[in-house]
Amino acid sequence: MNYKDNYTSHLGFTPYSYQCKVADILLSGKNVILSVPTGAGKTWASIMPFLYAKEERLNFPSKLIYSLPLRTLTNSIYDDVRSVVSENSISIQTGEFSNDPYFESDIVFSTIDQTLSSFLCFPLSLSHSQANINAGALVGSYLVFDEFHLLDSRLSMSTTLGMLRMLKNMCRVCIMTATLSDSFLYYLKNEFDPQNQFNFEIVTLADFPNDGKIIKSLVPAFDKVVKKSLFVTDEILTAENIIKKHKNKTIAIFNRVERAQQVYEDIKKVLKGGQTKLLCIHSRFFDSDRKAKEGLIKKYFGKDSNENDVILVATQVIEAGMDISCDTMHTEISPINSFLQRAGRCARFENEYGEVFVYDVLNIEEKDLISELKQTDEDKKEIRKLNNRYLPYDKDLCCTTFQQLKTVKHLDEKKCETLVNTILSGSETIMINNMVANIFNFSKIEASWRDCNKKHYRETVRDIQSIELVLVDLENLANSEIVPWQYETISVYKWSFISWAKKLNENRLSEDDWIFAKAESNGSSQFDFEWEDESKMTLKRLDVDEIQNHYDIVFVDNRYFDYSTDCGLMVRLNSNQTISPLKNKENRLTEVFAYRKDTFYEHNKGLINCFETEFKHNLRFTFNELSRFWGESFDWEHLIKMVLCFHDYGKLNKYWQKPMLDYQRKKTGNDTYYEVLAHTDYDSILDLALGKECRINKRPPHAGIGAMRIYDIVYDKFQENEGLARAMSCAILKHHSTDSSSFCSFEINKTVLKEMNRLLIEFGFEKEPNEDVRETGENLNDCECLNIKEKLLYFILVRILRLCDQKATENLKKYYKT
Repeated sequence: MNYKDNYTSHLGFTPYSYQCKVADILLSGKNVILSVPTGAGKTWASIMPFLYAKEERLNFPSKLIYSLPLRTLTNSIYDDVRSVVSENSISIQTGEFSNDPYFESDIVFSTIDQTLSSFLCFPLSLSHSQANINAGALVGSYLVFDEFHLLDSRLSMSTTLGMLRMLKNMCRVCIMTATLSDSFLYYLKNEFDPQNQFNFEIVTLADFPNDGKIIKSLVPAFDKVVKKSLFVTDEILTAENIIKKHKNKTIAIFNRVERAQQVYEDIKKVLKGGQTKLLCIHSRFFDSDRKAKEGLIKKYFGKDSNENDVILVATQVIEAGMDISCDTMHTEISPINSFLQRAGRCARFENEYGEVFVYDVLNIEEKDLISELKQTDEDKKEIRKLNNRYLPYDKDLCCTTFQQLKTVKHLDEKKCETLVNTILSGSETIMINNMVANIFNFSKIEASWRDCNKKHYRETVRDIQSIELVLVDLENLANSEIVPWQYETISVYKWSFISWAKKLNENRLSEDDWIFAKAESNGSSQFDFEWEDESKMTLKRLDVDEIQNHYDIVFVDNRYFDYSTDCGLMVRLNSNQTISPLKNKENRLTEVFAYRKDTFYEHNKGLINCFETEFKHNLRFTFNELSRFWGESFDWEHLIKMVLCFHDYGKLNKYWQKPMLDYQRKKTGNDTYYEVLAHTDYDSILDLALGKECRINKRPPHAGIGAMRIYDIVYDKFQENEGLARAMSCAILKHHSTDSSSFCSFEINKTVLKEMNRLLIEFGFEKEPNEDVRETGENLNDCECLNIKEKLLYFILVRILRLCDQKATENLKKYYKT
């Protein structure tokens, strides 16, 4: 089936010409920078080439990782796509929904935070000991970066581009945006990639004028000359403005949560329970409530909605990614790229006409006041307070956008393109220069690879300007033990919260009251973004002056904060004393500490069969590109199996085998039992005492011994190819922990080696010498990868090894075949 027919059979409608061009570029081995207006179908333009390549078995990545800057966008697009794609092949990975922490599905929808932290070896969804599992998921994958313009140029955008420079041809890439200037697009195509390693091609509607005439989000309603009329006023956005101009479906977007909440309550008072449906959404809701609201918003404003009397009051959380539409849009001024995303939710569907009203955040009197104030300290303080109304955006960019919009009476593709190029070219040049000066965060990426510490999050992905709050009854929980990570949290802008905290502290109900608390335990990390276990911590009082330097969850007394499902979190006394709900445990990763006995031979053969079953068929593209990347071709499948065979070589050490045999004999009551073991029958609760008695917890580490052995074998076998030896050795060395760096003294007798040779002969490898082996422990600095080429191979190998090890251990019956 050709691509066009395949597209139509999946989605029920024919692709636009530009969507076919995107497929042509990607399937020919190149990469795409896609810039089309909101609502023009860029999501399916990027996803359908992947589905087509998979069905037609083309040389294309077998995994798609689709990254977005916000959880709301990720949830929305995931919901849209999974209605078409098989449930078994698609997953979502965010801080809210963690159903694929290892990025194992064919299609993974992820926030940019989850994607980048995985490549940087501090995945937010996993513990430190598992830090190197996910980086290999990106190597050899098809990477889509949607709403690219929303990334922080200093952090996530720069790190993303740095990652792509490192990956080179080891992936396929589609960067998508509706609101980056032509100069930035051409920078990505030409200057970012001066050696043309990515073969980026730019796709815009400029080369497909016929598409512009039929894309429903761009074509005017049948009785209108234009699709969207634009009205710019020096007024501020009020409830009165919204109600007066309301027709059928109205969306009002504010820059700040407090403003959205206040106007929502003002509208509610005026409507007084009338027929008009009224909704409010912003960042200060519990995840469960926000998810429910997203469903209602799609129901009322989605393509198939029959609703004709509804008002949505929102912040920028809906400005991109949600496939919704209104006939009347009100918005406070924001930078042009943000504004156009907002306007993209107006008259988005076929045969719709809309009106977009744009308001300043300061009224005329307040602007005059700024110009009249003298430059005393008090005046400067007042000016700063007024200018802060533009936050979280840059005031100058907002003002420039506001003035430019005053020259426009309606919005169409050409006018939007002109506005973007006029307003953003200067600021984007500065942005590009800053990214180049920091060499796309190369040094920070490599630093995160070295120590795999989540502290690098703030230097590479997102500057944490928010605090996560949990509402509890502090009056009764002071100094109590608590499981801190089990609660849903509400994210609040840090400096807003500090301002609240100072005021609340001055007006506390009682001098002895705890308003704020923190959870403390020995060795806890302030950068644990996802809870790893259910160990309890103690609530301690958190003073106001400590909050500025506190980056962990803050527990707040629910008598001082009000929460409602319709308006969210607000600061006021006499609240309804809501308590934060518990997270859904089904969305959390839990570790299993129960093992079934398997022998050394059974376990390792199980790993190889797991590789054959679960991984091999998906690695054709990766193997092809790996050979190009290394500049020489190896039998990569053979090398992977060699790593799997030798990964537990250190378990042959007699000092490792002895406590295992002692334990299994006592467990079974058979004093003569003997096998060369990989695991025993062990339950972390039932067998804890017996394990301590047999000193199982005192076994020497085994990974370094296998790492040392594979290094020597590969170095000798492949003409002293040290890079290959380092990558393979490092995968074994760090297959239980990224902190492993040495091997211990060991003894392996030739009797035990028979089990190893049985395995090696069966899979076509050279036998180990038939002699006892003894070595004195030492550091394995020589095994550390020295460059990006070695590091990427290590990521592939250690991912396959660790996942095969997990799967074969959990379900040996599935993978061990005699």
